[in-house]
Amino acid sequence: MRALTATADEAITAGIVDALTDAGIRETAYAYVCDLDRGRFGQWRSDENVYPASVIKVPIMAEAYRQYDAGVLSPDAHVVITESNQTTTDQPTPLVTGYLATARELVELMITLSDNVATNQLMDVLRRERVTDYMHELGLPTFVLGRKLSGSEPLIEDPEMTGRNRLPPAEIGRLLALIADDRIVGAAQQRAILNRCKENRKLGPGLAPGDRFMHKTGETSDLSHDAGILVTPEGRRSVIVLYTEFEPDTTANAAEASNAAMTRWMRTVRATL
Repeated sequence: MRALTATADEAITAGIVDALTDAGIRETAYAYVCDLDRGRFGQWRSDENVYPASVIKVPIMAEAYRQYDAGVLSPDAHVVITESNQTTTDQPTPLVTGYLATARELVELMITLSDNVATNQLMDVLRRERVTDYMHELGLPTFVLGRKLSGSEPLIEDPEMTGRNRLPPAEIGRLLALIADDRIVGAAQQRAILNRCKENRKLGPGLAPGDRFMHKTGETSDLSHDAGILVTPEGRRSVIVLYTEFEPDTTANAAEASNAAMTRWMRTVRATL
């Protein structure tokens, strides 16, 4: 298991920045694009410490597969959902207190439906420090899984909190590249789960017909993110990451405008790939 080595490419960076300017989000966005087949990448402020929201769930999935491979945890291991991990979550969830889940089910729900209860329960099972250590081993030096996720105020009580979650765009880009290139255990299974992500209102509408985008989104009241592996009909592969910030309001208008700008950016970038 080793980190991806890619070379900075001025043309890719210029394309990223031009697309951000065209979408009107240059000053509020952070982006990373890597052409996996050529080993070239471009970026815009991709090392900045922007809260990752639910994109943090991809490293948790990767650690689950590491533990499966090491024999530490079985994907069929039973996990009882606890009251302490209850919080609001984006989609209806079966994970009520006392529900008997499997580790496999929790990983699936965490990625495909962005289930916060599944995420918090997995943090207890996998241990957050192990996730952080694994990401550092893979070449994500500033990654931190420090706090459980909350779907709304008040924040969930988390006595084991070690700090704010951290996953800059460049670092999730590197992890996705490792998953794309089969450089970590369970990579094929992880791609399949990412391919089943149900949220497709951000970068997804900017894709071309026949594209496959294996990805994970994240959103808060003032952030909208999308990060994934793009495979074109011709088989070309890229990692695409876009984090955005916006001014929150009491309606859905700000989030919808941000998502529309993300789509416009993706459409422009996609034309260059």
